[in-house]
Amino acid sequence: MRQLYYSWYSICSEKVLMCLFEKDLPFEGCHVDLFDFDQVKDDYLSVNLDGMVPTLVDGGRSIPESTIINEYLEDVAPQPSLRPRDPLRCAEMRGWVHRFQDIVFPAVGLLSQVAFIADELNRRWPPNELEALIRRKVNEERVARQLRAVQGALTAEEISLAAGRIERVLDEAERLLGDGRDWLVGAYSLADVAAAPNLYRLDIIGQDEAVACRPAVQAWYRRMTTRSAFLRTYEFSPSVRRV
Repeated sequence: MRQLYYSWYSICSEKVLMCLFEKDLPFEGCHVDLFDFDQVKDDYLSVNLDGMVPTLVDGGRSIPESTIINEYLEDVAPQPSLRPRDPLRCAEMRGWVHRFQDIVFPAVGLLSQVAFIADELNRRWPPNELEALIRRKVNEERVARQLRAVQGALTAEEISLAAGRIERVLDEAERLLGDGRDWLVGAYSLADVAAAPNLYRLDIIGQDEAVACRPAVQAWYRRMTTRSAFLRTYEFSPSVRRV
């Protein structure tokens, strides 16, 4: 049985859960509580040296990074297909996965810090202990950002820049979806799976106007929320609504 190490509070975990449910693949879920810093405990670091979620363990081998995991799942379980056969369409799909993973996701992550993550961490931990736990993280950029978040030091300019990055990608999606297609590259694909958890998080943290003001993106998101895999993902992982 493959195992997925995931977190309720992780957009990237939701992305992999959605792929697993689209393919109806059995797995054992192993929850990693990011607010309790399970990700920097020795047991989890033995699974993922970078202390990041999610991690898929299949055949005793660890596979990190949500984009890589979803491509792996497509390789081992090609039906139903979530990757176009046409090479140009496949390149287009990977371009959208990149935009949502490398541009939108960090920006949504910063907005999430402001909306609830920093407050929840400060609620759970005294300042000195919290700083020590944050400094145990492997990624230095994430350490610096989260320290500034819990200290209330993220600036209005940083928040505005993050929102702008999201809007630029959504503007491109609006233009593309405006041609009448249902999904980002025509047929439903890993691009839609990569996008959906980011838009779900925007909804959760009260930034849904970014979707609501773009009719084609909003229609796409409504289609997404009716899919069984989307519904199963948020039944399995209640996400930040509990925080």
